[in-house]
Amino acid sequence: MNAAQRVVVLAVLVGAVTVRADVEPNWRDHVVFTLSERVRGEFVDWFGPPFGVGASGAERYDFFASQFRAGVKVTYPHVGFTVEMQDTELANVPEDASLPPPQGNLGTGANYYANTRRSPQGEIFLKQGYLTLQGGGVAATLGRFEYRDGLETLPVDPTLAALKRSRIAERLVGPFDFTHVTRSFDGGRVVWEDPAWNVTAWGARPTQGGFEVSANTEVGDVWLSGVSATLKGRSDGPPFDGRLFYLYYRDARSDVLKVDNRPLAVREADHQPIGISTVGTHAIAKFVAGPGAFDVLVWGAVQAGTWGTQDHSAWAYAVESGYQLTGVPTTPWLRLGYDRSSGDDDPGDGTHRTFFQVVPTARIYAQTPFYNLMNTGDLFLELILRPHDRVFVRTDWHWLQVTEARDLWYQGGGVTKGSIFGYGGSPASGQRDLGQLLDLTITVTLLKQLTLGTYFGHVFGGDVIGASFAGKDASYGFIELAFRY
Repeated sequence: MNAAQRVVVLAVLVGAVTVRADVEPNWRDHVVFTLSERVRGEFVDWFGPPFGVGASGAERYDFFASQFRAGVKVTYPHVGFTVEMQDTELANVPEDASLPPPQGNLGTGANYYANTRRSPQGEIFLKQGYLTLQGGGVAATLGRFEYRDGLETLPVDPTLAALKRSRIAERLVGPFDFTHVTRSFDGGRVVWEDPAWNVTAWGARPTQGGFEVSANTEVGDVWLSGVSATLKGRSDGPPFDGRLFYLYYRDARSDVLKVDNRPLAVREADHQPIGISTVGTHAIAKFVAGPGAFDVLVWGAVQAGTWGTQDHSAWAYAVESGYQLTGVPTTPWLRLGYDRSSGDDDPGDGTHRTFFQVVPTARIYAQTPFYNLMNTGDLFLELILRPHDRVFVRTDWHWLQVTEARDLWYQGGGVTKGSIFGYGGSPASGQRDLGQLLDLTITVTLLKQLTLGTYFGHVFGGDVIGASFAGKDASYGFIELAFRY
């Protein structure tokens, strides 16, 4: 869809709203049209491959992408229907930055080319299309929808709401909406809610997407299901949010090579499915303390099941805290935390012990996406400032290690298409120091519907990266303009 066609769509939708407002004023109570456009230019200077591996300078490139959405939502007291279409277009995606292991894809642009093998690339697809029935505190959804684990409810308190969005939600399941394609889920969801509790149960197949531009197709041999119970906290006590959850993931793609630390020949012979149960919890709370507010966050999960021919047993946790000065300019918010997940220390013992992150929105937790929550330890310090109502500033420092030196350094955000596993890995080669990341995010709300976002991150690579790359440092950044109507 070119720019002229998008203008026509915008005019038709806005005109439709205007006409219906004149002819049938009550329709505005039931029908909402949505429109959004996000354009982003990304630049990458990835870790440098060894001499003679790949084309010279393949790790340095920039590319451009556009994500256009148009939809309609019809809502009545007991029934609703939502349809949303999306058109993703990418230009200048690098054709020479997707290398064999252990280097793999050199940054975000290479991920798109590795999935779709075209440059430029683009496609229109159904992003969402679902029916909702509700009544008596129960709502049921059937069709294609987005799901964000941990965000079944959103706290009223703004601090807890911000923490839940940025440090709890989508750790294990998410629509991967930082990518230009994103993913959806085809299935059903049932929600029961009262003032104190939310209980959500769901089951679905993920669509292709993320870095695969053909996102209209389900990944047919991958299933997810889960149930969660969220306690919203009492209105007469300190702000609190807590949740218990269970998640089941099954991947029966027998012809897709699993990524783990076993020898290649062993993995090629393993055609058995993956079946993993994850049980976990989170709790976040805020307390008034002196001139500001003190927050605490804990999240944890354990896993059991099968990883092909192996048993699977793994764990992960996060412990974080912060203090925000509420009565001074810029309302500075300083946070400190440590996230850690298990790795596998023995590829030949018959048990896979690397924590599996399922299908998350990985970039929320790795702003420069060269790592994820698998076999990692992440000590971070974060400062958030609001120098103006329309300006958001965030800077982070991360010290990263792999948990087990005999395992891999993992990257990725879960399944993107039927023929690609969704995660990549490079040998840690007996090392543990992954590196340090220093980054800066600035977001400016230009208008109510228009936002300008910028990001820059630099990686000071450690010995783990040096085992596979000649150049251990990397930089990544983007400039993004987002419009939403």
